[in-house]
Amino acid sequence: MLNYSKFNDLIRHHHYREAANEARRLFAIDAGDIGPVGCLAEALLASGNYSDALPLFGEVDVAERSDTRVTGKSGRRVWMSCIHWMLGDRANAIRLMTEMVDGILDGSIEFGDAAGGVKQGLLLHYMGITASDERAVSKALTYLRSRVKRRAIELFPGPVACYSLDQVDFSDVLSAATKGRYRDSTGAIDFARTDLLSRRWVCVALFHDGVRARARGDECHCQKRMRECFSLENPLLEEEWYLARNEVGS
Repeated sequence: MLNYSKFNDLIRHHHYREAANEARRLFAIDAGDIGPVGCLAEALLASGNYSDALPLFGEVDVAERSDTRVTGKSGRRVWMSCIHWMLGDRANAIRLMTEMVDGILDGSIEFGDAAGGVKQGLLLHYMGITASDERAVSKALTYLRSRVKRRAIELFPGPVACYSLDQVDFSDVLSAATKGRYRDSTGAIDFARTDLLSRRWVCVALFHDGVRARARGDECHCQKRMRECFSLENPLLEEEWYLARNEVGS
């Protein structure tokens, strides 16, 4: 069995080039293991090498979804959609995210996120707003309305979906993101710098507050939120951080 501890330590400390080299070393040991391919994809993504990361995510996606031992897996298509977006291929990005939403609705995809697949709807909403794609926006909002009826909506990023549908205030989202500690963005951002889980959640919250601002025509506030999101240390697991980096041009 391959030992991923060195890779995990390197990626966690943002040594992306070294992490990529470690992934290649692991692949050389066992080319039949899809794990190193996923590791290399993650390292390349973190370093901003989207073109090389995309086909690797595709390989992992096929391997995960073809595993008959566990059906209903979403694979890596959410990441693939976001990478297409960051490469400027908005049509394919929206297509893939729409397929994620449709798959969760028809039951062919069982594994979304803790809140029941909220993230896919939130990201489709962002893409639709930014691309002025009214069909995508409408589909995303309809989908999110179906999610908020579920008990799991209390789990993050469920509160963000409720906020996107005008059911809660942004202060409620920040409180959920910081485990009840802060209801203001300054306090939430400061706390997120010291707590990894809250960093992930605050990152998501800030990003989608920016999306709401864009939807109402307030691009200045949108960009402020994107910069705040990107200013947080890369949490590695949240697509929103990468999309914010793409927004602010870094």
